[in-house]
Amino acid sequence: MSNIKIVTDSAIHLSPADIHNYHIHVMNPPILVDGKLYGYVNKISSEKFLQLYNQSTKKPVIGQVSVDKLVKTYDELGADGSQILSIHLSDKLTDTYANAVKAAKKTNSRVTVLNSQVTAAGLAYQVTTAAKDIQTGKPLHEIQSDLENIRNNTRIYFSVQCNLQLVNHQIVGKLRGLLERQMNVQYILQFTNNEFSFVTRGRKEELVNKFWDQQLRTMHHERIVKLAILHSGGSQRATFLYKMLSDEFPFVPISMIATNPEMASFIGPESTGVTYLLG
Repeated sequence: MSNIKIVTDSAIHLSPADIHNYHIHVMNPPILVDGKLYGYVNKISSEKFLQLYNQSTKKPVIGQVSVDKLVKTYDELGADGSQILSIHLSDKLTDTYANAVKAAKKTNSRVTVLNSQVTAAGLAYQVTTAAKDIQTGKPLHEIQSDLENIRNNTRIYFSVQCNLQLVNHQIVGKLRGLLERQMNVQYILQFTNNEFSFVTRGRKEELVNKFWDQQLRTMHHERIVKLAILHSGGSQRATFLYKMLSDEFPFVPISMIATNPEMASFIGPESTGVTYLLG
């Protein structure tokens, strides 16, 4: 049986130890300011990225992982005859999946490219599942089936206080975004079926709390096996959610993570996200 190697994105919410232990190969896109290279995603924290974004007149953007870079990676990893499973952040968040599809047609290696259709923590669930499957010797078609099951059982929510990035990425229209920004509107969004959708929006913090009161009632009827809380900027809201969810689900492992620049560029500053996996 040939070996299978995993390629994925730097947005993945995995520790350096997990990346090393599972032999995961991470692609790191460039950060560009005024079209010039500023650095790479794996070399800058979300806090630094948001600080740069807030203080610079020329806003930083996340560049693409090029087709050529992906081809080179695939050629190197497949030189020993290994298959490659390239699992990427939703194509609604980045162009890497599309570039990986193009690269897979150019490389000499055998590459299967998957659109995870999820955000960063959900991507980690799929990649760790694939890595564990590879360790047990599962064939590629069985791994793909397992990943589809993981995707279907992943739930993703975001609480967003500032809509600038939502407007920049055309999730909120410009005129509506301007009006709602003046009104200090907050948002709860869900990422499902590879799309952002609005759950609720309003001017009062109580609206967010009301959502979580309702959501907790739903979650208590679900079999949750993992929970992840991410935050961009300050961690006050994330800490509140961590305590609340820890009290509600004391036997579920919960992680709290400062998100990386790729996700911060979508949800903006002072935002939180909750991702959980059903078993």
